Amino acid sequence: SVPLSHHGANFMGISWPDMTKPANDVMFNQVHAGYDYIKTTGIKLIHGRDFSNKLASDTASLLVSASAVKIMGLKNPVGTVVKVFDDRFTIVGVFDDYIWDVPNKSNNPMVIRLDDKVPGTILMQLNPEHNLQSGLEIINSIANQVNPAYPIELKLVSTVYADMQKGEKILGVLSNLFGGLAIFISCLGLFGLVTYSAEQRTKEFGIRKVLGASVFSVMRMLSLSFIKMILVSIVIAVPAAWMVMNGWLRKYEFHTSISWWVIASAIIVTLVIAVLTVSVQAYKTATSNPVDALKYE
Repeated sequence: SVPLSHHGANFMGISWPDMTKPANDVMFNQVHAGYDYIKTTGIKLIHGRDFSNKLASDTASLLVSASAVKIMGLKNPVGTVVKVFDDRFTIVGVFDDYIWDVPNKSNNPMVIRLDDKVPGTILMQLNPEHNLQSGLEIINSIANQVNPAYPIELKLVSTVYADMQKGEKILGVLSNLFGGLAIFISCLGLFGLVTYSAEQRTKEFGIRKVLGASVFSVMRMLSLSFIKMILVSIVIAVPAAWMVMNGWLRKYEFHTSISWWVIASAIIVTLVIAVLTVSVQAYKTATSNPVDALKYE
């Protein structure tokens, strides 16, 4: 059989009864598989049956996906004769669409042809009663007994698909790394601005404290202008961030949606970090001795 992560095997040379066009212009995926392919992979069979080694006629039979039936417009697909290039095949079963080849997008309509002599790959389903390691050891032991000169290469489907997603995982790590670095640099810049503003208004705050201003009122005067700027930046950044995230997710046909709480959480975390950054210097300025600011006046 071919592996579930197989690339390619696309074709357009298929025709069916009552086609509305003189030739098919839809790309189909084609899988060559042996007996028990549906059973082994756990693919859901909707109509009809799987290939049977008791029926010699199944060498001229096809299994088709639900999306293929929809493309063909077949009301009763089982028993329909279709033509693949110059060969005629009878549809014996319809299976539910499944993820094949690339895990981040839906596949073309698919047909499965019986070919139990396809070299290279054997699909196996591990016994859930055994742990993974013991199951792999049993397979290796049997393979060594049958053909000791050629060691086999075992691959788990989950591992193959995980390897396909390595790029996204690396992107996630880099995004977190550079995002954290950007936040750190932003906090340093914000802290520097607050410090500079406090130094410029040292005399003003000293006079206000002498006249009875509280620590909280001084902190509020120093912090409020920066908080307003942060709120303005959030108003600008949120739509831009949503557009970027939504554009990235659109690359994947199977993806999550952007929940409102994700945006809300980002806003809250941003405000908390910014307020803490501003408050440190604001508190230091508000609790300083006004005499130090006015002693040279």
